Amino acid sequence: MNKIFITITIILFSSLCFAQDGGVEWSSLSVDQQKILKRFEGRWSELPTDKQRKLATGAKRWSSMTPEQRTQAKKRMKKWKSLDNKQKQKVRDKFKRFEQLSPEKRKKIRERYQWFQHLPAEDKQKLRQRWKNMSPQERQQMRNKWKKHKQNSARDK
Repeated sequence: MNKIFITITIILFSSLCFAQDGGVEWSSLSVDQQKILKRFEGRWSELPTDKQRKLATGAKRWSSMTPEQRTQAKKRMKKWKSLDNKQKQKVRDKFKRFEQLSPEKRKKIRERYQWFQHLPAEDKQKLRQRWKNMSPQERQQMRNKWKKHKQNSARDK
């Protein structure tokens, strides 16, 4: 499975996590949230508490997104919906591992993702192919080399 997609999914899900306490009253939603969630209005009080909170949080994020961010979010959700249950579970498991990382490690993962996103398409494809062709041992060596490089860069600053 594409590691970049997994990273995107982790980031998306991390923004949707919150405590499971108390529901959300329809009247407490902003006008923008109510507009986005209009199709749920008639049955809002019947929705489980966690579903209300997820929808309210998602609507709040959606209303603050730029058109470009919304387009990207739609693409990610389309990709998510296309996955079978086994693939979705694999993503969920990776997300759980991501949540257990220290804030510093999560930050580094996000930074690497952003670095990758700014590469030209041709370079991205070359890196993907190179990674795909590596053995597990070669991949670990590459991780160690990257880690050492980052440590040296930090020391030089």
